[in-house]
Amino acid sequence: MPIPRRAFVSGLLLTPLAAAGCGNAPAPPASEPVPTLDEWSGYDQYLRQLNESGRFSGAVLVTRDGRPLLEAGYGMADREAGEANTAATLFCIGSMGKMFTGVAVAQLVEDGKVSFEDPIGEHVPGFPPDIARTVTVHHLLTHTAGTGDIFRDEPITEENHSIAALMEHIVAEPLQFTPGSRYSYSNAGIVTLGALIEHVSGRPYVEHVRDRIFDPAGMVDTDVRTYRPADVPDMAHPHILVGPDGQPVKAGPRSGDRRESPSGADLQDVGDQLKGGSPAGGSISTVADMAAFAHALLTHQLLGPTMTDTVLTGKVAMNSPAPPPVADPSAGDGRQRKGPPAGEPPKYAYCFVDRRMNGVRIVGHNGGTPGYEAELDIYPESGHAVVVLANQDQAREPAMRRSEEILTA
Repeated sequence: MPIPRRAFVSGLLLTPLAAAGCGNAPAPPASEPVPTLDEWSGYDQYLRQLNESGRFSGAVLVTRDGRPLLEAGYGMADREAGEANTAATLFCIGSMGKMFTGVAVAQLVEDGKVSFEDPIGEHVPGFPPDIARTVTVHHLLTHTAGTGDIFRDEPITEENHSIAALMEHIVAEPLQFTPGSRYSYSNAGIVTLGALIEHVSGRPYVEHVRDRIFDPAGMVDTDVRTYRPADVPDMAHPHILVGPDGQPVKAGPRSGDRRESPSGADLQDVGDQLKGGSPAGGSISTVADMAAFAHALLTHQLLGPTMTDTVLTGKVAMNSPAPPPVADPSAGDGRQRKGPPAGEPPKYAYCFVDRRMNGVRIVGHNGGTPGYEAELDIYPESGHAVVVLANQDQAREPAMRRSEEILTA
């Protein structure tokens, strides 16, 4: 069952599920190290210390087998109004929304309407013949198509951020390299998959993912649209880091568990600026909804076991040459695919990142846009999921690193 929607309050919920024998969650194998209640309490205290030092503002949810172990809000959603972040606060999740697109495409493959090896011209019109014939669905899902980044510096509007408007630019752009020859992160490629979903399903992208992903997973607060955060009830305002020169600050070199920022930098509320949701990211969501998505995925409420494995298994070493595509499970080969062995660099799967830390497999995706940072880490072997949604720049990394240390020790 998906995580139930509740009336959350700001603060901490810790649930000693394994010790209490609560519910029907399976007991972990005796050989598997299980984080204790004290460890999650320590994680909560660490996040509070980050908040007190000005380095984290947001919400966090840790679950196991879909049941919450820790959920809390930290810092302020709206400083001017004095509204605190809670576990029910809405955030922009940036490129985490790519996971929705990857799952939606895989569902169409399961339905027999699409193949991973289909050339994009079979489903999306408007591309020049050489692109239409050579770029495949697999290339787009793994960022190996040669497409670039469609999001420019121009202000976002509902008109210029629609899939149709973005596709007018995408089909006119030449490829940056031969499809399949290497990996290069591409928002344009994922928007193109959104256009494929619309053409194949015959309905708008957001309607399709709401019907096939959000509703089955119990994601009651997730939406893909254009919005102004300050106008959305219960949404955290984004805060960008601005230097003494008035310009946004880029992440500096790491010192310990933090990125160094220039002296005099300050956080600025930019909640009055439009954000645009698309198949490539920018959706609105909550920690509860993203944990529900992870649970629905691991329990095969969204995809069958073989297709889930195909979607989550790394295929392309990030920033490395691309290997041949995997076999299409819709063709009936039935092979199970495992994650990369310990020591290998992260690999990109079908809109998921597949990696290992200390031999423990982690799949998921992060996201970021000015004033928001986010990440979902799913631990398939233990059933844990960690969701971190932040409403300030440079806040995600230390929060996620500490949770990874706990779960991979």
